[in-house]
Amino acid sequence: MEGRQKGVLLLRKIVTVAVLAGLVLAVGAGGWILTKDKSQKAQKISLKEQKKENEGWENMADNPLLKGEYPQVTRAVEAYYSALGDETSFVEGYENLNVYTKLGKYQDTYVAFVRYDMKIRDVYTGVPGLGTLYVTEDEDGKCQVETQVEEDEIHDLVEAVTGHEDVQALLTETQNAYRQAVQSDALLKEALLDLKQAYEDSAGS
Repeated sequence: MEGRQKGVLLLRKIVTVAVLAGLVLAVGAGGWILTKDKSQKAQKISLKEQKKENEGWENMADNPLLKGEYPQVTRAVEAYYSALGDETSFVEGYENLNVYTKLGKYQDTYVAFVRYDMKIRDVYTGVPGLGTLYVTEDEDGKCQVETQVEEDEIHDLVEAVTGHEDVQALLTETQNAYRQAVQSDALLKEALLDLKQAYEDSAGS
């Protein structure tokens, strides 16, 4: 029973790929998914506390997708995925992390798009994925991934920048890489199908 539950949790990681505090943007066994999940009740991250708005944040030309531009954001993202990989025995870890960043609506906030390969234990081929994370920076320049955001405005601003052409191109590239990985490795395909079935059984129960 414990193994089955861990499998379901892993499938959710695969299907949702990464969590933006309830906003899920993913590529996985079921395709692209965009949902909101407010089941986690926690202290809200309020945008009203942010004082200065980043000018032009909503325009792709003024707010392009930049790879590795903010080392402090990259460090926070790497720590997040290191901890994420420890949550289940089915995942060995997340490899080949590439952090692409856009500025958030307000100063010292970022939307990070994280391209990675997730390694399932006993499966050679990694699962290509793209995580979407909301990151904030404190007065000391230290960043953290906000995993319990319930503010609707944050969800809306992330959806806005995700619609930019440069992000959509990255999403398409990741989706294609995922399909190629599944087609190239029968063991990976079987593992994903088993986990998909476990998830469906759990959702139906």
